[in-house]
Amino acid sequence: MTTIVQNIIPVLEKYGVKKASLFGSYARGTQDQQSDVDILIDPPAGMGIKIVHLQRDLEATLQKKVDVVSYNGISRYMKNNIMSNQVSIL
Repeated sequence: MTTIVQNIIPVLEKYGVKKASLFGSYARGTQDQQSDVDILIDPPAGMGIKIVHLQRDLEATLQKKVDVVSYNGISRYMKNNIMSNQVSIL
């Protein structure tokens, strides 16, 4: 996970993200070659469509599928699971 995080942080900082966590298989340490990277962010004000650019930049950097979710965009059905299993990276 350390290498993934080292590669993620500069991209997040480029977009002004100040708070981020991993969740899912990378947070649990159960990832494999097919696993995507799930990232929970607190986006800066006015990020809007740039979240799509952030996701694409992360995918290009990591050479993996990346799902970016904002804290405000978490489904209420998934919120407890995500929040209890997140690993802060920024």
